[in-house]
Amino acid sequence: MARVATIEVYGLSSLLRSLRALPKEAQNELRESSKDIASRLMVPAYKAAALRAGPWGGAIAATVKAKRDRVPSVSIGAGRRAFSGGASPTMVRYPSHAGAQGRAGAQGTMPAAFGSGYGWMTHMGRYKGDALKEWLQAVDRVKRNFEAGR
Repeated sequence: MARVATIEVYGLSSLLRSLRALPKEAQNELRESSKDIASRLMVPAYKAAALRAGPWGGAIAATVKAKRDRVPSVSIGAGRRAFSGGASPTMVRYPSHAGAQGRAGAQGTMPAAFGSGYGWMTHMGRYKGDALKEWLQAVDRVKRNFEAGR
């Protein structure tokens, strides 16, 4: 599974390790808060960006979903076939962004339809500061509740 980190937070790995020590209820509260943040801030940004992915945009945008994880994250793509040639949104997600300049294009196997790509994933990101701020507030809230014994 591909993972893309679009913002760097120093100390995040150690913070996530520390959060594993919390009771299940606290971890579930953090996961729900993260999913809410992703649903409100990230999903609309990714969907709007995906609509710029040329003829594949609508199918890719329809597959953007918030994931239930400790940090706000989204899932993009689906395995069901959505295009006449039998391709799925997952199959066209990366090539529609990178085109012939990406990894797949370097091997000379990129279909001509992808051309130079649409670069749609670069057209988002305004949500990052707000999402990080809200997530850190959620972590503080969970920490306070845990320390108070709730």
